[in-house]
Amino acid sequence: MTRTTVALAMLVAGVWAAASATFPVGDSDLYWHLATARETLAHGLMRSDIFSWSAAGAPVTTDQWLGENLLYAGYSAAGWLGVLAVRTLAVGIIVFCIAAAALARRPTAAVASIAISVPAILLSRFLWTERPELMGAAFFALLVLLLQLPGDAPLIALAPLLVVWANVHGSFALGSALAILVAVYGLVADRPRRRGYLVAAAGAILSFVLTPAGVGTAVTPSIHLMDPPRQIQEWSLPDPATPAGALWVIVLGLVVATASVSVRARAVDAILIVPTALLSLLAVRHTPLLAIAATPYLAEHLPLAARAVADIAFGPIAAARRRDRRSAPGWMSAAVGIGGLVIAAAAVVAAPREPDESGFPVGALASLPAGPGLFAQYDWGGWLIWRAPATPVFIDGRLVPYRGDVLRDYQQVLEARPGWRDVVARRGVKWLLVRPSDPVGVRATELGWRVLAHDRSFVLIAVPNSLSEGPP
Repeated sequence: MTRTTVALAMLVAGVWAAASATFPVGDSDLYWHLATARETLAHGLMRSDIFSWSAAGAPVTTDQWLGENLLYAGYSAAGWLGVLAVRTLAVGIIVFCIAAAALARRPTAAVASIAISVPAILLSRFLWTERPELMGAAFFALLVLLLQLPGDAPLIALAPLLVVWANVHGSFALGSALAILVAVYGLVADRPRRRGYLVAAAGAILSFVLTPAGVGTAVTPSIHLMDPPRQIQEWSLPDPATPAGALWVIVLGLVVATASVSVRARAVDAILIVPTALLSLLAVRHTPLLAIAATPYLAEHLPLAARAVADIAFGPIAAARRRDRRSAPGWMSAAVGIGGLVIAAAAVVAAPREPDESGFPVGALASLPAGPGLFAQYDWGGWLIWRAPATPVFIDGRLVPYRGDVLRDYQQVLEARPGWRDVVARRGVKWLLVRPSDPVGVRATELGWRVLAHDRSFVLIAVPNSLSEGPP
């Protein structure tokens, strides 16, 4: 990449990262990630559940241990502002890689390339939360960028990238699979870079082994891939009526339209786009990956496709006279890039210092009893793990220890389906902490169960003793 490309990508990344820093932290899953990291630092990797009473002792995954510890390092260094700084850095890396990959493919049309990268940046916005998943997206964007660059060095760099990624988030499985496909193709069709492809393939294979879970490190990604929990919003199917779904449709439509009229794409483009397009059909959370993978291809081919369509519709259009483009002076490129960093850093300094807890039942904390027996909203589970450690949760965003009976029982009780009171008795639920509009909250209130605390966002209800005498 040229100095100008790097500088422009840094400027774009700085602006978008600064915009992301204006939003306070507060994702529900952040809290259990921090609690897990704290436990890991104190007692070693947590391999069985200690935060719930419904699945206490059940095996838990370790595939995000490094990502969790990076978030906790930010928290230890500067409190919630440190967590926000980690998130802002990850967002900056994602945007830099998206813009740089587009510019690398069409460096002579900087404005067009950056404009074409905007849909991917906007779609990645739905991942801008304080989770290892965001870091996984940053690694994916870096993989896409490296595959646009010539020479052996970018391919060799993939090996350590994939191994580190495997310890940050389970999305590494997609990156490693793509790297293996690229390596297989390259060993056949790009023999001068054979060494680089071999190293990349070795790194991809090792990524499935060099983790605390060893060869079982791909279990969690495969579980979610084969049986996604559709009742969780991020695992639902893409809906074109939503902002994320509409952007995904636009990107997918541009790819299909461009491929139908443009010249043949590079094989690496197909290797990146086809699997991620298929994956994006399965869940909302995967749709940004398609946009990130498709941006380099669109940057190079979308303008050509548009010109071809214009020629068909209006006849050949005389090409504009090309002007020689001079590279910007080194000091100017450096100034542009540094400007992006300054913008992002200034935004972090001015960012909100406290998390946004408006979506959580803060008013219930003083009334929460200690010990097992609390049934609470799924969205509040991770927050309760952090804010009310003496009260184990029934369920939270970790999902894996709750798959099966716990998740089914949770849905049956929350939605007050037939037999929900039997589940309450069988599980030994003692208190309900739900939204006033939740069916179980409405039904329990109608039954006259005692309300311990409430406001517009929550209601804490005591379950009659006669219903909660069963074993937990």
